[in-house]
Formats: sequence, C-alpha cells, structure tokens
Amino acid sequence: MILSVGAVLDQWRPCSRMKTVCLASPSATADHLRQQLDNLHKEADSSRAKANNARLRLLRLSEAVEKLRRQAAVSVQTGKENDARDLLFQKKKVMQAMGKLKCRIELFDALSAKLNEAISMKESLLIGNMSLDLDVSEPEAPGPIRVVSPADENSNTSDNEQNMDLKSPESGEDGQELQFHSENELQDERPTSDDDVRVLREIHTFSDFMENIDRQLNKIELELETFLRYSNLLLGYNDKPEYSNVHHVTEILVGVRHIRERITSIRHTKGVITENYL
Repeated sequence: MILSVGAVLDQWRPCSRMKTVCLASPSATADHLRQQLDNLHKEADSSRAKANNARLRLLRLSEAVEKLRRQAAVSVQTGKENDARDLLFQKKKVMQAMGKLKCRIELFDALSAKLNEAISMKESLLIGNMSLDLDVSEPEAPGPIRVVSPADENSNTSDNEQNMDLKSPESGEDGQELQFHSENELQDERPTSDDDVRVLREIHTFSDFMENIDRQLNKIELELETFLRYSNLLLGYNDKPEYSNVHHVTEILVGVRHIRERITSIRHTKGVITENYL
C-alpha cells in the first residue's frame, strides 16, 4: 500500500509543549542562602562541640590508663599478681576505647573542615547574590547634573555683556580679562587623571616614597574595613568560621595595619638618625 506524501505529513504533527520556567527573585535566593548558612553554622557548632567533648573524654581515659598502670605496678611489688592481672586487663579495655575515641575525633574534625568549606562557598554566593540584587534594583544613573549658583549666573551675564562689548574697539582690556578667566575655568575643569604621575614626580627622597606607600595602604585599609562592615550587616554572624572569606579579609587587614606600623617606625627611625647626623 502506497501512502501519499501529503497524508504522511498530515498525520505527523510536532507536539509543542510549553515549558514553565520559574525564576526566583534575588531576594528569595538570598533568604534561602541565609537559611542554608544558618543550618550549616548549627551543624558546624554541633560538630565542634562533639569533638571537644570527645577530646575531654580522651584526656580522662588517658589519666585512667596511667592510674591503672601505677596500681598494677604497686600490686606486682606487693605480690598481688591476680590484682595486677585484672588491672592490666582493665587498662587494655580502656586503651581500646581510647583508639575508638581517636577515630571519632578525626571524623568530627574532617566533618568540621567540610562544613567550613561549605560555609565559605555559601557566603561567597550570598555576597554575589546581594551584589546582583543591588545592581538589578539600582535605577539607571542619570547624566551629570550641573547646579548653577546665583554667582555663576551673574558671571555668565557679565560674560555675555563682555562678549557684546568686544565688538567695540574700546573693549580690548575687557576682552583680555575675559580670555584669562576662561582659561582659568578650563584649567579647573580638566580631569585629574595625571595625579599618580604627579605624585611620582614629587617623590625625591626615601621618606617621600614611604609616605606615598603609607597613603596607598591607608586607602586599602579603609576599603577592607568597609567590606568587613558590609559583611557583618549582610551575614549577621558574630563567630566567623575559620576558613571563611571574612576571616581571610580580617587577616589581610591586620597585615596592612602591621605594615603601616612598620613604615611609621622606619620613618621615625630615619628622622631620628637624620637629626643626630645634623
């Protein structure tokens, strides 16, 4: 039996299915990440508490082993061999319990390390999500708005009058004054993109060089402090995990402050040596 092409095409029809895509808002995602962070912090605190309790129990068991060893030695010296044998048997059981406890502590430590890594990753995601939320919710920045004060209006009016007076031959001095003011205004409105080059040109001594580095480190210190304040408001945790980004930034901030203290000490020492030399 032969079917026509039109019949075959009429029988076959593509099945179009609508796909429903659910897009979570950044705020909802941030709330979900905060909830996950709360759960991870609770699990990490619980793991650390269990590990600490296991270490305390291990310490008590080690003291018990030492006590049993001494009692067994005294029993051997006094001729009580049966008592010494029982004490040594108890010591063996305690040491077996200590071995199991050490394995338990290692498992808790590994679990705490994994939880800290997960917390660090979730914190990075939360910070990135909040930054994205700020970028999305922030309206498009308008163009630069120039506010003209009454003094500027008066100056513009006077400039127009001076431009009208320039047509007459008697306004030569006024035209030169107007040109001078215009050049000054253009110089004031030039961008300060060459500040770094100017600072480098002003460095003539080692003290100037150290002072410039101290100013740059001061800017970095302010940025790090701003990040820490932002993270504290965002996360709302007093106890930061050991391997978190906040912990790393805190260490960097301490290092920057230490370097600034060293620079201050070096500059003070150089100044004292210069005064003594003079």
